[in-house]
Amino acid sequence: MYGQTWGELGTTPPSRAWQMLRSLRHDPPGWARKGERKLVFGSALEQAEQLFAAARVVTPATSPLLLFYGLSQAGRAVAASATGKENANRWRLAGHGVTNEQPTGLNAATIAALKVRNQESGAFTQVADILNAASLPDPVSLGNLWCLLPESGRFPLPGMGDARPIDISLTSYETSGDSTVTATVPVPVGLINRADMVPDFSGLGANWDEKRAGIRDFLAQFPSLQGWQFTSEAGQPIEVRGYGAEITQVNIQWDKPAELEAKDALLRHATGYRGAHLAFPAIGTDPRAPHPFLLWWAILYVLSKLARYEPSTWASLTSISSSSAAAPIEHVLRESMAILPELIHRTIFEVAAPPV
Repeated sequence: MYGQTWGELGTTPPSRAWQMLRSLRHDPPGWARKGERKLVFGSALEQAEQLFAAARVVTPATSPLLLFYGLSQAGRAVAASATGKENANRWRLAGHGVTNEQPTGLNAATIAALKVRNQESGAFTQVADILNAASLPDPVSLGNLWCLLPESGRFPLPGMGDARPIDISLTSYETSGDSTVTATVPVPVGLINRADMVPDFSGLGANWDEKRAGIRDFLAQFPSLQGWQFTSEAGQPIEVRGYGAEITQVNIQWDKPAELEAKDALLRHATGYRGAHLAFPAIGTDPRAPHPFLLWWAILYVLSKLARYEPSTWASLTSISSSSAAAPIEHVLRESMAILPELIHRTIFEVAAPPV
């Protein structure tokens, strides 16, 4: 369904993604199928599409306002389609639910340090609860959110963090009858590398207990991966699938419910994004995994507030000739127009499907 014609980006073209969203409106998924929820679902998506269309014809001077409110309206469609008794009375979104500290003396060198947090109630926290995802109960810097966008690496925001999501994939030999689902995950090459797999004729060999402990510590950063196990017994070599300059690909596994196909079981531990299955590292004190829909929401909220309430500061930040933050901001705003329509579609179906 996704990413069939967008080349190496693995992303559905925005025009097609919006048409996919439009096609849902006569018969919405989940609990948006009838009544007031259906009305909210359709009207919110119409507003989201129009706001994104308007954002494509303006510059970064005003596009964050349109993009944030477009995504916020899409959040109303997500909430309207959510199934489950726990969502019966929390689908009506009210207030932003997220805020940032006062941007005093903000410039390109300090924008990444600007703190963001939820407001304990409101749209952002409501959607976080619907997605069972991290909602920023404590202040987190913009830079520590920005770095979690896979797109941030090409044009890094000055001062952003170094945490990154990881791409996990099914092994090629998965079958529907397996009682486990096995996936390949990247770990830093310093934890295990090619030399560890070469027989050591000195008789010492690799300390596999130490290697396992290091990998466990690394993967503990990713809440959605909880419950995984190595595919080999304790004390035995770790199953490795490939090596790179910075990462080593290792196999891990989870128990798989008999009623699920391997791909569906994998999606319990990752989020579909641009043709990949991503696991995001924890942020702040919320034990739940971050969700890309909410990461984009929080980042666009901050950028929209700066554009609206701090216009001279925003003009300085986005001056391509004088600001080191301008190119990263331009890049993220441009990428959001390509990425978010598909992500909205994915997120709607994520909450509309009954839990398995």
